Amino acid sequence: MMRFLAKNGRRWKLIGLVVGIGAAWSVPYVFSNYMVSVASLILISAMLATSVNFMAGNVNLVSVGHAGIAATAGYGLAWSFVQGHSLVTQLLIALALTLVASFIFGLTSMRTSGIFFLMATLALGMVVFGLSYRMSRITGGENGLSGIRRPEMFAPYWKYYFLVLVVFIVVTAAVWVVTRSPFGVALRGIRESENRMESLGYNVAAYKLGAMMISGIVAGISGVFAVWQMEFVSPANAGFLRSALATLMVILGGVGTFLGPLTGATIVSWIEHVLSTYIERWPTVLGLIFIAVIVFAPNGIGGAVKSWWEKRQRSARSRRPVGATATETLASAKDPEGV
Repeated sequence: MMRFLAKNGRRWKLIGLVVGIGAAWSVPYVFSNYMVSVASLILISAMLATSVNFMAGNVNLVSVGHAGIAATAGYGLAWSFVQGHSLVTQLLIALALTLVASFIFGLTSMRTSGIFFLMATLALGMVVFGLSYRMSRITGGENGLSGIRRPEMFAPYWKYYFLVLVVFIVVTAAVWVVTRSPFGVALRGIRESENRMESLGYNVAAYKLGAMMISGIVAGISGVFAVWQMEFVSPANAGFLRSALATLMVILGGVGTFLGPLTGATIVSWIEHVLSTYIERWPTVLGLIFIAVIVFAPNGIGGAVKSWWEKRQRSARSRRPVGATATETLASAKDPEGV
């Protein structure tokens, strides 16, 4: 059985992916309106977590300010809607502000690493949070901007869920492609040794800036959908809590894993929006789960599953008869992809 699983690892992953997409597509037909809305929130949060995971997994740079980029896009969309602009104009303004915010984030932090990068992104996120209060004529200050309507075609909750699901799949696939492109390989080289990559002629700072731009675009998409979901935007969208929860999602799911952001977003969002209706101290529950994952699965849930799968593959290879063909050996070789 283990030899069969090892030999057909990619096939099983493809089957699992198809089954997962099918299950996600059936959500509006199975669950209540509220649970469908929660599912939309999970996917939106997963996109924000994906933006953080892209930086953390490929460049080993953990950001705690990405909610600021997402909020910038959200405010751009909301302000444009209040001004009566068309949907295309709203999206273009949101995109422009996302690119500007991402460039500022990247330009400020591209020559930092480790704790210094974390603190730089935290400070930038707090700047966005502060500006959302100070620029009250544009942002509405503490009251925020309300009455934002999503596109009429996707106004029904179930149509909106399908829209979010499709965009999430496209964004995740795009990030997967970028991660496995020469650009992604260069980023992982920088993660392993910046000095070596510089000696090979790579402009490390420029690559970090490019990674931040890609990550920021994903965060901006999440910010737009968050505003459409809540039909409201306020300084809380740019607050430290949003960034911290996104980082927590990545850690719970597994840094650098394919489905880690979705796994972490599912856990955190379910506790925040469902369990909180029954348990007042839901942050305590979330904290206990976080501690348990750190103790028993230091690489996150996705990392634990990946380690388990690789262990089964090694066990299958060790049990293979001496006369196994080269084709069988290659078929059961270790799959470098994350869960």
